[in-house]
Amino acid sequence: MRRHPLKKLLATTLGIIVLGSLWFYLAPAPLGGSTTYVVTRGVSMEPEFHTGDLAVVRSQSTYHVGEVVAYHNKELHTIVLHRIIGRDGNRYIFKGDNNDFVDFEHPAASQLIGGLWFHVAGAGATLQSIRSPALVGVLVAGALLLLMGGAFVRRRRLGRRQRRAGQNPEQVHIHAPALAADSMTMVLALGLVALLPFVMLAVLSFTRPSTKLHTVPLPYKQSGKFSYSADATPGPAYPANHATTGDPLFTRVLNEVNLRFGYHFASAAKHSLSGKASLSATLTSTSGWNTTFPLGSTTNFHGDHGGVSATLNLASLHTLIQSVEKTTRVTGSYTLTIVPHVSATGSLEHVPLSTTFSPMLEFSVSELELKPNLGGSAASATGGPSTARVFTPSASSSVPSKGYQPLFLSFKVARVSVATARAIALIGIAVVIAGLIAILALLRLRVRPSDEATSIRARYGHMIIPVAHVAQPAGSSAIDVADMEALVRIAEHYDRSILHEATTGTEAFWVTDESGQFRYTVGASASVADEHHVAPQPTVVAESQQPPYTVSAPVFVVQQPPIEPRTIEFPAVYASELKLDGQFSAFETAVPEPVAHGWISPEPVVTRGWVSPEASATNEWATADAASQDRWIARDLADALTHDHLSWPSTDETADIGHARAGAFARVTGLN
Repeated sequence: MRRHPLKKLLATTLGIIVLGSLWFYLAPAPLGGSTTYVVTRGVSMEPEFHTGDLAVVRSQSTYHVGEVVAYHNKELHTIVLHRIIGRDGNRYIFKGDNNDFVDFEHPAASQLIGGLWFHVAGAGATLQSIRSPALVGVLVAGALLLLMGGAFVRRRRLGRRQRRAGQNPEQVHIHAPALAADSMTMVLALGLVALLPFVMLAVLSFTRPSTKLHTVPLPYKQSGKFSYSADATPGPAYPANHATTGDPLFTRVLNEVNLRFGYHFASAAKHSLSGKASLSATLTSTSGWNTTFPLGSTTNFHGDHGGVSATLNLASLHTLIQSVEKTTRVTGSYTLTIVPHVSATGSLEHVPLSTTFSPMLEFSVSELELKPNLGGSAASATGGPSTARVFTPSASSSVPSKGYQPLFLSFKVARVSVATARAIALIGIAVVIAGLIAILALLRLRVRPSDEATSIRARYGHMIIPVAHVAQPAGSSAIDVADMEALVRIAEHYDRSILHEATTGTEAFWVTDESGQFRYTVGASASVADEHHVAPQPTVVAESQQPPYTVSAPVFVVQQPPIEPRTIEFPAVYASELKLDGQFSAFETAVPEPVAHGWISPEPVVTRGWVSPEASATNEWATADAASQDRWIARDLADALTHDHLSWPSTDETADIGHARAGAFARVTGLN
């Protein structure tokens, strides 16, 4: 038995609900779902989890202590599956069941991926193997073969139906819709082949992340400039009576030296900076003695530039040296080191920044002069003894920042990023589907039905078997139905194929069963309507343009010669054995006073199928009075609906129109 349309609707609805539920619960997060599949590795969660297990986690609105939750670990740049053991403000504290320490990172709620839903031991390794391009290709190819095999099985079933009907499939005429169906099947098969590489690419690209988190260095540079100056006693030591940066400082003609250090911060990244700077001096002896003392006061700065200045008294410096030697009775050589102390804080591309800068400027100290040391440690640190490097030190560094690096898919012929592969796959799938729709639309336009028979074959081609001739058993007649939909319901009810008989100028569709033969002839509905409208149009009652009495049942038509019609009121009666859409049609004439005649009333010709009353000179029907005709009409209708035949009344019977009609109606309503 073929399934009832209601059952098909229920099955389709159930399938949609099942698919929707599967998508809601199992769709992965990269495809818009809320489920993440995590393959475990390591021993931190033993004995519950082992390497190669598959953990399925789902995002939640809240998480509680004791739950096993997966989260993004920014320090390890991976997904960690551990258990929540506590809260620290708005952050969570995690620990592995097999660890004796808590996780170093305390993730925020935005880093949590989802709580454990269920896990399958050992399934992770299998899932990893499924992601290989070779296996994905095999799976997609298998699905394609299944689809094409379904079309092949359908054609074989159609061939078996033809053989069961006694026809040779190779000799049966193939109609245009069948050819169109074959063409559409071929187009769909080619479309699936064209979709195959794009579907494979989509599976490969959407089952892995497009980027990975990694450390990106943000470089910056700090530089400074030492300078000093002093006013000298007029004399030949300094032509301009002024000592500047790079000149030796003679203690006999100079008393104080003004020291200055300028600071500069540079970075291509967006930054914001503030800090402070100070100067200090360190006096060191070759004997091992040293002392440090501040120079000037600390200054603050905002932005990329800063500076600090101080004054060095040369006389006080020599007094300190003499005091040390007098006390220790040890002499030696001395070095004076000027050190700026710069500390800066701020941000670099929204990354916190804290840095210091402390270059050194050395002077060799003797009793009579201070000479800048151009080959000292400051010069060595910058790669050479040049004066420019000694007085303009610099240092480069960087701040680690988190960034995303694109991942790639490598093939033998090309290497493309995962993001690009996703775009190519989606565009390719969209183009192929659009092309399939366009081609199928063109094919449909080419085979658009030009008449009713072609439309029927196109719509119900899967149920129709062409035949040369349908034989009718002796002593039986075919039951004509009003439309093709009724015949299709009969075929589905009896689980039968529809036979298509095409003769010269006529096309008929048959359903043959043990209970009888049912037929729909193309154009039959129109001919029935034409016969119904043979009666002259009324001039008094406007509603008489259509038959006044219509019920649903197999087609039985009771007709009478053209007479003047008027509307009569009949109750609606429905025959529900097969629920067909046939019609009963009858007219009633205006009722004059009853007149008795001395003749026997002839029985109108009532047959299954189309009714054509036999009118002849010996048939007194046409000359009968209206009262007799009305009585016949009521009985005809009752006989047709109840499939019964009664003896027809003669004029010597008591002719009561009302009683006759009431008795007929009682038989009609008894059908319900």
